[in-house]
This record gives sequence, structure tokens and C-alpha cells, in this order.
Amino acid sequence: MMHRVRNNLLLALFFISSVLFPANAGGKKDTGTATQSPGDRAAGILAENDGAAYEREPITGEPVAFKEIWGFVMQYSMDDLDFDAPVTDIAFFSAIIDNYGDLAEIPDRSKLLPFTGRAHLVFSCDNKALVHFALDPQYNIRGKLEDALVAATAQYDGLVIDMEYIPALDRDNFLSFLADMKGKLAGKTYSICVPARTRTITDDMFPYAEIGAIADRVIIMAYDEHWSRSLPGPVASLDWCAGIADYALTVIPREKIVMGLPFYGRTWTDENHAGAWRYRTLNRRLINNGVTSITRDEGGVAIVEYPATVNVTGYFDDAWSLLLKCRTYAGKNIENISFWCLNQEDPVFWNWITTTGGQ
Repeated sequence: MMHRVRNNLLLALFFISSVLFPANAGGKKDTGTATQSPGDRAAGILAENDGAAYEREPITGEPVAFKEIWGFVMQYSMDDLDFDAPVTDIAFFSAIIDNYGDLAEIPDRSKLLPFTGRAHLVFSCDNKALVHFALDPQYNIRGKLEDALVAATAQYDGLVIDMEYIPALDRDNFLSFLADMKGKLAGKTYSICVPARTRTITDDMFPYAEIGAIADRVIIMAYDEHWSRSLPGPVASLDWCAGIADYALTVIPREKIVMGLPFYGRTWTDENHAGAWRYRTLNRRLINNGVTSITRDEGGVAIVEYPATVNVTGYFDDAWSLLLKCRTYAGKNIENISFWCLNQEDPVFWNWITTTGGQ
């Protein structure tokens, strides 16, 4: 997704926190000894706090229920996948377009066993050039691609289109492609992913109303409010998410809306130490870091080493914050939610969400 976090950042944050803070922080009993390795110490803290590096706030109230609970799964990151989680629909990520315009890397549904819910094939493409050639009918790729998607979806309950990089000139081609696929997927659930919106945008590549008229489900990716190159901030703040849901409800039928939530977090540092530097800039950095001497390699190139300390700011969602968002959506009578992506979550969260049993 626009977001594609391939690593479990939460676990990294837990590990960092466990090294930086004493094992008995927050009044917890000491879980190790002075000779305990950092890894063992971290494991002890995580076990004591149900997977967290910090003392959890108590969660009260009842679990929140939704009709459909979707989880995206990456086919190359399935170790220890929790098939007992209360998930009704899995979106298997993803088939792609290869350099020859053919459908490639089609996930095998049998890898999802023993999951007994509905499984959906995801199709994605993050290359604008490939998207253009695939969508523009003049290149004779589109029809072949549509037929290949129909064939690949035969083993699934539905198809999810997750094309996030649409060239501006291909807006109409994209919308007609979405409509064509709907006509060819008889009997299958047809879902389309869209980025977060809080209002109607002129010439939007992802017009909610038009896409909502085509799709059976519109999966709204309500995350990456802040991203890797932005200022630090929440991946999905509560008020921002509420505004997206409020807007979606005005232009998309309620039963088609699937509100997406993030299972990942992000960190930012106050200074970037990697990069190419002008001579005068580099020397200012050396002065600021107390460097007064250099060495040279065999070719005479100057070498310098110095330790540097950076401040790290991180934002991530855990069971407490995810439940708050879920309760907000439920309060707006949102029936369906989804998560990017399974295997990145706070496991405690699953104790606080359930399904209504509807189909």
C-alpha cells in the first residue's frame, strides 16, 4: 500500500525500548540479572507485558463488533500468521504486472490454509510506466491483463484492485478498467482500494463516488497521514480517521465501506547522518562533533570517524489506540474494517474485536 511497511516496526520499537529502559521500569519486578543478554532481557520484558516494552494502560468496556474484518497478508511474510484471529476476509498480497505486461507472482490460495473465511486475490502495481501501458487500450495489454486477472481469481472468493500510482492522463483509463473488471467478475466480491480523503477533490484519480458505484467494497486506506519524509506524527490520528469516515459516508453506500487501519508504526530522527556533503558543510559537522584529527587511506583520501547521538521520535498503534479508532468507526455505524497488515499487530488487540456473524 502507499505505506508498504515490510518489517515489523513494532517489534523493533519494543526491542529498542527494552535496551534503553531498565527491566523493572514502571514498577514491574526485575526479569533478569546483570549477566543477562540484551536479547534475553527483552524477551522477558515482552513476555511479562503481553508483547509490549512498556506498562500497558488497562482497557475497559466490551469488545467492538464488525460485520467484516479484513486483514491483508503478504505472501512472503507468513511465518507465525495467527489464523485464529477474528478475521472474516483475507486479502492476499499480491499479483503484479511484470516487465512484459503479463500477470506474475500470483499468490497460491492453498498457502492460506487453515483459514476458513473468504480469501481475495490482491492485484497491485507501483510503477507508473507499467500502469500507463497496461491501462491505455492502444497498447493491447489491457485485455490480456483483464482476462489473466479473471483466471487468477478463479481460486479466490474475490479480487482486490490496489493500484495506487495512476498517471494523471490515465484517470479515465483507470476508471474504465475498474468498470470492465466488474463486468468480468460475475459471482466474485470485487473490492477497490482508495487513499484517504476528507473531501471531494477535483480530477481525483480515486473519486469515491464513482468507485463506490462500481465496487462491492471500497477499502479506504486511512493511514500514512504522516509518512517517511513528512514531519513526525501519527500514522493515523483519531480525528483524521473520523473525518475520513464522515466524508466516505456521504458518497459511498455504508455497506460497501471498509475502513482501513494500520498495524505498523513509524520513526523519525532529528538528524540525517547519511548523505553527500560539501567540504565546508562536512567540516562544520566535524567541529560540532569534536573531531580534531583525521586518518587517510592508501590513496590519501581523508577518513574520519566519530560517534553521533540522534533523537528518535516514533508513533505506533497498539491495542489501546486501535480499539479507540474501532469504537469511533462503530459509533458511526461503519460495518467493515481492514488492517494493513497481518503479522504486524499488537496481539492483545484481538481480544477486543469480534464479528457480528453477518455475511
